[in-house]
Amino acid sequence: MAKFSQVKIVMQLIVGVAILLWLLQLANLSEVFTSILQFNPINLIGAVAFFLAASTFVGLALCITLRRSNPDAPLRQILMASFAGQLLSDVTPVRSGYFLTPVFLNQLASIPVEKGMTGVLATGGINSFVKVIVCLIGLGYFTSHLPLPPEITISLLVGVVVLLVAGIIFMLIMWNKRFSNLVVKFERMPLIGKKLTKLTEMFANVQSEGQKIRYSLIFVAALILLSILANGTALYFIFHGLWYPSLHLIDFFFIAAFASVLTYIPITIAGLGVQEAGYVLLLHILHGLPISPVNSSFVAFALITRALFTGTDIIGIGPLLKVGLKQDSEIMFEVKETRVPSNCRISNQK
Repeated sequence: MAKFSQVKIVMQLIVGVAILLWLLQLANLSEVFTSILQFNPINLIGAVAFFLAASTFVGLALCITLRRSNPDAPLRQILMASFAGQLLSDVTPVRSGYFLTPVFLNQLASIPVEKGMTGVLATGGINSFVKVIVCLIGLGYFTSHLPLPPEITISLLVGVVVLLVAGIIFMLIMWNKRFSNLVVKFERMPLIGKKLTKLTEMFANVQSEGQKIRYSLIFVAALILLSILANGTALYFIFHGLWYPSLHLIDFFFIAAFASVLTYIPITIAGLGVQEAGYVLLLHILHGLPISPVNSSFVAFALITRALFTGTDIIGIGPLLKVGLKQDSEIMFEVKETRVPSNCRISNQK
């Protein structure tokens, strides 16, 4: 099973890289790199600042859910754990790496895994619903004054459906007792029943914590909306560092939501290639340009956006390594304790 998962990830990576190479082939490769090298450094700084702001807003949304049951939860550690989770989500299919955030919260901020999972589910669920709503409004906004090709519409609708289903599942896990009851029924099965005991306890704890955060979800939604706006502003800075001012901030607000939805299409890792192709296609349509030849500046925009979006989450590499090293040291300690006979150990007591 693990081998199948590894093969699947490799295949998704190959598909994503193939799409990027296809885009570069359609565009003039030298012009793409010329556009990247001529990118305005002031716009670069602005884009980095707003991408960081967007990731921080997501971390603050997580913090709000966690502080309902942990009022003294340290803000800095929560933000670092969130950055680590977001970094993993940037390099995993369907951005699933973010679900390791409870592990980082436990190691960095001593927050129980169940409480951390409740915060992640709540933030993820609201994130899904907000982006679905913004995407549907954006589709109406763009189709009101230009025809969107079926490729974009279908891709967006696939992403919207994935997000909507995920959001509903997250909310049901937190607030619907049927999930816990279903797991309890599986406990009666002879082979796997005992292994599900901890899962049942976790569901019960998650639902208990979920009741406490209901009234903070409106603030979570506001922060998620601000993160989309910050991402849109970052796209605005990147685009106007490469191309003449032709689109408004509201256009990039909806483009940011569209691009985020495309990362949940499970054919590549975090939408690699799919998101870039969506950017290029949508920018051609918004400017009334033919799809062929592909505009090299638009390809440069897509590549810079991917690099900065993932690169700004590199802040999470510190806590990621810290947690990994901490776990390795604990494992080594357990191994030493197991291998060394008790009568040969040196006591630390004086």
